[in-house]
Amino acid sequence: SGVASHAEGVSTTASNTAAHAEGFGTTASNGTAHAEGEYTVASGGSSHAEGRGTIASGHYTHAEGLNTEAEGYRSHAEGQGTIAKGGSQHVQGEYNIIDPNAGYLENRGKYAHIVGNG
Repeated sequence: SGVASHAEGVSTTASNTAAHAEGFGTTASNGTAHAEGEYTVASGGSSHAEGRGTIASGHYTHAEGLNTEAEGYRSHAEGQGTIAKGGSQHVQGEYNIIDPNAGYLENRGKYAHIVGNG
């Protein structure tokens, strides 16, 4: 429904300008957001969610893998069950401990890079 948006697959939604959703049950709801795979959500501006059950909610974020979340602006979460809550934070591996000093959006927290080992 967004201007210049594109949705393909089954139960996909691209609802903002230049948003792109593909696969099964994916949602791209902000400008230039891209969701692909299964049950992925790209709700941050210029965000990218790929894999299964991933969420890219901060602006300029990237979430990939299985059930990962990139919340902080410019953050990146990859692997399985990882959460990047701080701004410009990179989290990889499995089931990391969330940076207790990270806030939402711009707050960088204490750690720029976190490795969760499951």
